[in-house]
Amino acid sequence: MANVTLKQLRTFVAVAECGRFRLAAEAVNLTQSAVSILIKELEGQLGASLFDRHTRFVGLTDAGKRLLPLAVDILDRVDSAVDSMVDITTLKTGRVTIASATVIAATYLPSRIASFMRRYPEIRVDLRDVSEDEIRALLLDGEADIGVGTSRFREQEINEHELFADHLALFCPADDPLAAKKRVGWADFDNRTFIALTPENPLQRRIDELLEVNGVTTRRQFSVRFSATLLALVNEGLGIGILPAGSKGLSPMVNIVMRPIRDQVASRNVVALTLRERTLSPAARSFFQHLTNG
Repeated sequence: MANVTLKQLRTFVAVAECGRFRLAAEAVNLTQSAVSILIKELEGQLGASLFDRHTRFVGLTDAGKRLLPLAVDILDRVDSAVDSMVDITTLKTGRVTIASATVIAATYLPSRIASFMRRYPEIRVDLRDVSEDEIRALLLDGEADIGVGTSRFREQEINEHELFADHLALFCPADDPLAAKKRVGWADFDNRTFIALTPENPLQRRIDELLEVNGVTTRRQFSVRFSATLLALVNEGLGIGILPAGSKGLSPMVNIVMRPIRDQVASRNVVALTLRERTLSPAARSFFQHLTNG
């Protein structure tokens, strides 16, 4: 099989277009003897003469005429591929897919995505707002480059990069007695009517652990899937709830008051998640750096 090189093809095209070895040598920035050697090597590998040598010019043989459009097409494709890779590595194009827990996707991420897209407008950012349990699967299946959720996986194949601590807080109606306090303690929740997330929600499991550790008994009125639903029910005075303080951004409702909980362990760590054995694309790596350096 002929081991034809791109350098040989570029030189061949230059000679065909210039009609003279001297002019072709100037075009490809080689000596005239180097051009002659490359053409002879190419002819030897293909087993055909490509040029008729005349005193004043060189002309293509039938074999050369057949090769020319093929060589031009090959070089164009290679140049296009190289240009595309340069665009990717210089962040002129690309794509990054983020899988994020729904509350974080609705509160923390929008401003980070907006500032990234202002800096790199040609990069496409896809955001998938999913449950915490779905983040891992999307990462492992290659459907997401970066995950954003809480520190809970503890798996060898997943790297966690801490972003911030999201402290838990009380959300209650504005006319609730607890709204008069600047801060609340766990004892304030005893025997209160609670609106909670569903029991399988990792955040709710964390809240239930803290309630149990502090000896708090509550009356659970509703168990809902989404934090926005929980806040809407609180807004109507149907109970109180505990969510991360960042959830405040989910609720424009005027009847809700947020109060911090007097307990430093009442928090969850929000992390960026990546697969240990997968190299991020330039676009994904750039977004990851934007996220973790923010």
